[in-house]
Amino acid sequence: MTNEVKSLLAKKWKNEAADLGVGRHFIDEEIVVRVNGSVEKRSDQLVSPTVSIPLIPTLALFWEKAGITRDHALNMLREAITEAMDDGISEDASIQDRIGDVTTAITAVRKELLDKLPKMKRAGRLDLSDLEVEVVPAVAIAATNELLVA
Repeated sequence: MTNEVKSLLAKKWKNEAADLGVGRHFIDEEIVVRVNGSVEKRSDQLVSPTVSIPLIPTLALFWEKAGITRDHALNMLREAITEAMDDGISEDASIQDRIGDVTTAITAVRKELLDKLPKMKRAGRLDLSDLEVEVVPAVAIAATNELLVA
């Protein structure tokens, strides 16, 4: 069960930020971790394989199939990135129209392409909302035990 508890602790604290300054920090600490509560493992799901679509090969093949040469594609991409990064460009009405076209295309890709791809199995989600974790310095535990024995 130790590996399971370590895994659950990692998931529970995955978004915790370490508040450390720049430089090497030496750590020599003994702690007691109290874990109490419940964990719910949800069932596996079948989902569209959006994460497993390789973006770079897909773009390369798209450019090839569209008849766009590498240099021309890179120049167009460079221009588009530069324009998109310029201040105020998103306020332009023609850009807003094109953004609407892209949104429509993304919706079409989702409905007409992704939904028709074979589904992939995704592991069920872990619900850790009822899991409480407390970290106590081992020195505090030892002091408490000494008081209880005395």
